[in-house]
Amino acid sequence: MLIVGALLASFAWATASPHGSSPDEDFHLTSIWCPTPLDQSCATKVRDDGTTLVEVPRAVSYASLCIAFDSSASGECVADLDKEPVWGARVDNGGFPGGFYDVMHWFVGPDVAASVMTMRIANAVLAIALFAAVTALSTPQARRVLVYGYLTISVPMAIYLIASVNPSGWAITGVAVAWAGLHGFLTQPEPRRRYALAGLALTGAGLAAMARADAGAFLGVVAAAIVALHFPALRTRLRDVLAPVLVAVIGVIGFLYGGQSGALEGGLVVNRTPGGRALLVDNFLGLPDLLIGSQKDALNWVDTPVPALTWVPIVLAAGALAFLGLRALNLPKTIALLGLVGVYVALPLYMLQISGAPVGTYVQARYLTPLVPVIMATALWNPLQRRVPRLTFTQSALVFGALSIGHSAVLHTQIRRFVTGLDVSSPNLNTNIEWWVSPVSPMATWMVGSLGFALLALSLFLVGRNLPGDEVAGGVVRVCPVSGSVALSGEGGGAHPVLP
Repeated sequence: MLIVGALLASFAWATASPHGSSPDEDFHLTSIWCPTPLDQSCATKVRDDGTTLVEVPRAVSYASLCIAFDSSASGECVADLDKEPVWGARVDNGGFPGGFYDVMHWFVGPDVAASVMTMRIANAVLAIALFAAVTALSTPQARRVLVYGYLTISVPMAIYLIASVNPSGWAITGVAVAWAGLHGFLTQPEPRRRYALAGLALTGAGLAAMARADAGAFLGVVAAAIVALHFPALRTRLRDVLAPVLVAVIGVIGFLYGGQSGALEGGLVVNRTPGGRALLVDNFLGLPDLLIGSQKDALNWVDTPVPALTWVPIVLAAGALAFLGLRALNLPKTIALLGLVGVYVALPLYMLQISGAPVGTYVQARYLTPLVPVIMATALWNPLQRRVPRLTFTQSALVFGALSIGHSAVLHTQIRRFVTGLDVSSPNLNTNIEWWVSPVSPMATWMVGSLGFALLALSLFLVGRNLPGDEVAGGVVRVCPVSGSVALSGEGGGAHPVLP
């Protein structure tokens, strides 16, 4: 049921927008049609300034130009683009690791729109398969940390990018699976499952390293954080350190292979003077807006605002869960969290400073999104008791409502953006349709996607079932091994009955 729900939600997002709609999609599509080496995949020519041009269908190169930055424009203009070849200069020529583009190139066909939809669905199915596998192989407590830590921050940026042709989708999936696989490997007592989880961690690392150079760097941070979090256990199981070391090595290879790594020295803007103290102060004051950008930042070409009904409740729910997890801290967990949060905060500040750029430019929230689920999961894990606090039924219902309603609201906005443009505000998505290519109507797509995510969010209740030694807000659940009865031991020391 959960997998079906994830598939339905992913299908809705994959078909909700035309090709060219996601950020820098003209660059990514051209790089998919013409992966490196360029002269072996497409016809090329070199301009006088040394820029290499590649020949691609007009629908690939020009789609973004007619819809980007104008929220009132529907996707109608994309449907009018033909397949006549044109020369394009926005293409990867070594800046990205390249593996993502090579794999996506397998799905290139004569119909550009159909090819892109296939790529989006394939990326979503890949992510669902990896998350389902790592969840199924993990212990019940590890499953809980994945649901609480990953699902609660998946809306909207993560699910939007995973079901796209943006390599950031692979970065998010890969880094999250790498952490989950390593965590499962170090908490699962059954040998076969342990080694399967280690294999999934390496698979996730490979996926992230093939997507973006910065994702490779994140893998190194994640591996170090896992070692810190589980350091007491690893001291007596030194062989197990090999798994996080291999993840880190894969990350280093991906980081060094991609030309993006040069941005750490030269910044993100060519010939831009690094900022001074005034810029640093301004960026520090504006940093929180960037740090919650995975829930708040506008989608597409920063032209589709996320409704407050979506991001406000989700940020509140995620913050409450994080604070719940911070009730249990020891030195290893503190070191792991400080490392992850330190990178999450310091990296964008540093990149903006050396680029002489303010918050809101160049460094986008999607670049940092791969770290968000890892930080949440690390904050939630109780290393002293090797478990995660359990939400009560009421708490689970509140988080379920925040996620389901928030997801439905932003999906409706996304579909409306391209069916008619946001200058039309009717709740009925089937009226005055200007663009739509899916055989399922816009309104039905929204309802199916909303229902699908709600089904997926039911996992909050499934992982909230009582387990021996469970901790809830206010005490510890104790399960009688003979009768199976459950009691909640409160902070005052008294025992209170808890419904099974």
